[in-house]
This record gives sequence, C-alpha cells and structure tokens, in this order.
Amino acid sequence: MKTSTIFAACGIICGLTSATLGFAGKPWQAGLFGLAAGIWSIATLLMDRRGDNDD
Repeated sequence: MKTSTIFAACGIICGLTSATLGFAGKPWQAGLFGLAAGIWSIATLLMDRRGDNDD
C-alpha cells in the first residue's frame, strides 16, 4: 500500500471524527481533528507530488 494512500485514509478518518465531534457539541475537539485532517491532506498532496514508488 502506498504511503500517500495511508495518509489519505488518515485524513478521511480525521475529517469524519471532526464532523462527529462537531455534531456532538464539542467545538474545540472538532477543530483539532479538522486541523489534523488538513495536515494529513497536505501531506497526501506532498507525497503524491514526490512521485516516488513507495509501495
């Protein structure tokens, strides 16, 4: 499995956790997970642009 795929999966999980916490009324926890989702998304883009075959 490529590292960028793992990073994308982590970003999706953090985004869903952020949405769940937001609906549960926990704004600062949702914000932290939203920030983490953004960081994972940027890391995914950087890994994808590197172009290395990191299977």
